[in-house]
Amino acid sequence: MCECCFFNKKATLENMESATTPSEANKEDSSSVTNAEKVSEIIELAAKIEINKCDVETASISVEQQQLECERQAKNEELTPTPTTNDTELQDKQVENKQVINEIAIVGDVEQKTKEISDETETIMSFAELKAQDEVEEHKDTVLPAPNDILSHVHCLAQLEEQRRSYERQLEQLRTANAQKDNMMTLLQRENAILDKEKLAFRHEMDVANKEKEATVIKFAMKEKLLIDAKKEKELVEKQLADAKREVKNVSIRFHAVNEEKSRITYIIDEKCNEVRKYQRECEKLKTEMGHLESKLKYHANKLNIEVEAKASLERKLEEERNAPNKLEEKANEKLKMEFEANTILLKHEIMRKTEALDKLTKEQQKQSEAFKELQQQLQDINASHGQLTDEFKELQEQHSSVEAAYSDELLKTAKLHGQVAELQLLRTQNTINEEKLAEEQKLREKLEANALETEADLEQLQQKKQELLSINKEMSEVIVQLQNNISLAEAKAQGLEAENKLMKQEKHGYDIKYGELENQLSVESAEKNEERLLLAKHLSEKTKLYELTKAKLDNVQGDFEATQHKQATLVKELQRELQKYKRGVVETKPIMPYCSNCQQALNGYNQETPPQQQQQPQQVQRTHSRSSSHGSSRRASESSESETVASSVTTTQQPQNQAPPELQAVLSKKVLVERILRLQQATARQTERIEFLENHTAALVAEVQKKSKVVQHYMLRDQTAGALTTTKSDQNKSELVKYGNGVMAAIYGGVKGAESKGGMSLDLSLEINKKLQTVLEDTLLKNITLKENLDVLGLEVDNLTRKLRNYEQNK
Repeated sequence: MCECCFFNKKATLENMESATTPSEANKEDSSSVTNAEKVSEIIELAAKIEINKCDVETASISVEQQQLECERQAKNEELTPTPTTNDTELQDKQVENKQVINEIAIVGDVEQKTKEISDETETIMSFAELKAQDEVEEHKDTVLPAPNDILSHVHCLAQLEEQRRSYERQLEQLRTANAQKDNMMTLLQRENAILDKEKLAFRHEMDVANKEKEATVIKFAMKEKLLIDAKKEKELVEKQLADAKREVKNVSIRFHAVNEEKSRITYIIDEKCNEVRKYQRECEKLKTEMGHLESKLKYHANKLNIEVEAKASLERKLEEERNAPNKLEEKANEKLKMEFEANTILLKHEIMRKTEALDKLTKEQQKQSEAFKELQQQLQDINASHGQLTDEFKELQEQHSSVEAAYSDELLKTAKLHGQVAELQLLRTQNTINEEKLAEEQKLREKLEANALETEADLEQLQQKKQELLSINKEMSEVIVQLQNNISLAEAKAQGLEAENKLMKQEKHGYDIKYGELENQLSVESAEKNEERLLLAKHLSEKTKLYELTKAKLDNVQGDFEATQHKQATLVKELQRELQKYKRGVVETKPIMPYCSNCQQALNGYNQETPPQQQQQPQQVQRTHSRSSSHGSSRRASESSESETVASSVTTTQQPQNQAPPELQAVLSKKVLVERILRLQQATARQTERIEFLENHTAALVAEVQKKSKVVQHYMLRDQTAGALTTTKSDQNKSELVKYGNGVMAAIYGGVKGAESKGGMSLDLSLEINKKLQTVLEDTLLKNITLKENLDVLGLEVDNLTRKLRNYEQNK
């Protein structure tokens, strides 16, 4: 279609050229040459404009096709059921990302084409402005023709017609350019619609990502709840185990106490047995003493019998000697009576002393009996009193021996007296001596009887003591029997406690097995939970990265969209201004007078000046093409290209203006400066908007990073009891030290500052922090376990000591 239009227009122009009269062709060959050159230039420009129009139409058709394909894909996605698994979601997201990338590439191609077209239209408009300025200069330089120059007037009319035709063509070109710009506006509207759809898709992805994030957080919370429940169950089991251990300890302590009581009772029984043995030895000693006393009694009884026989023999002798003279007997009797009375008085005194001594002895024996009754409390006193009794008994024996010695002395004295009586009176003295002997023997007999009674009393006392000792032995035997019964009961209890201890040990073994199984389950569950945490952290990091990438893309697309909107608005304003300028130029060119002879010279000069302008046009086109290609790279490049196009337009306008008068140059420079100021103001407005957008975006990112850092600190540092026990001063000191460092702990304690400066913690850094925190946690757990074992041992020892104290107090 474009080629057909081009050939038709070319044919019409050739017909127009052939329609000119041969006379005119013969008259002014130079003017025809210039007209042909102008016509050829206009044809080339029209062809270029039509070709650009065709390119724009093809680009619009391709964009429409792409939009239709995107709509079809969106409908297919809406119709297809969304899978629930993560793999299908990831595949859908990859497909959507590919579609978004393709759409962005298509939009970039369309933008490049639109920029190229806009640059070409700008070059065309600048060429039209130059032409209009040249025509204005020519009109000013023209002088009224002379009335006689008819041929020059006709030539001027032909030129005017050609100019009119060229103006009409320019108007058509401008109309086509306006149509192209309308098409560009429609294309931009379609691009806006595509961008809105992309925005909605990104928002949908954001909602899905937020929902997934919430779901992961809920899952994490549920897992934490299950962990807390497991910990509570573990604590209950540990409490039960601790109670069982305490019961086992109590039973073992009781068993030890029973064993100690058993040993103590055996020690007491041994002491009692030793005491019984001592008493048995004392009883044997007393029995031996009793045997000695009995042997002495027998000896004295034999002595008495001998003396009685001697007395009987003496009585017989006395009866034989009674028949002796009575005087000697009376004298002897008186002497004997006197001596006997003296002796009796002496003996009475001695008997009194002995009776007093006997009373003392009886009193002491009573005291000893009383002390003996208190043998259970003061065995040592009883032994001492028994020793005293034995000593006193020995003293009595000594006294008895002394009495016997005195008796023997008295016998010697009586023998002396008898010897004197024998000297005086043989028979009487003998009788008196015999009587004295009989009296003495009677006294001795009485004494011996008294001694026998005393010994009998002593024997009775000893028998009483023996009975008392027997009663004590019975009591001791009863106590021993009771102790044996208690020992047997204690042994039975100990056996029962041993059986209970065995049962408790079996239960403890079962509890230990259960505890080990629970610990293994807990370790397995903790490992699974850690793996799940790591997976969740990876998913979260991936989702956050995708979210940040999509958000950055969205922000870039929004910024590009806003920049394109601003750019298109400025282009529309510039086009409207140029249209107004062209309208003003057309209105000004209407009241033009016919050319004079000087018109030819101006036109000839203009025709000579046109070739350098033609040479400048392709250079400008090349510049605009290169600038348009560089403009597609970035926004700053586009702004610089705009400034360069403005500068190039200024330079191109200044080249013909150098030939124009100074008033026009001043006006044009003012206009260019005003336009440049407006463009700079627009660029500054864009930059300020972009800066505000970036500030808001950075604030939102900082808030998100703060939230994430708080969540990470809450979930990762919650089980760290060792760090929770530190004071606030240590945390403040660490935060102050972190200001001077850039390590791993600086990222933990820095928190928000590190996030603002470096853009948040990376995944590698968070993994390193997790590893270090895990090592710290393992060390603290080992320390806690050892501490717990030491505390258990300490508790056992304290419990044993308390039980020993209680048993000691009970025994007291």
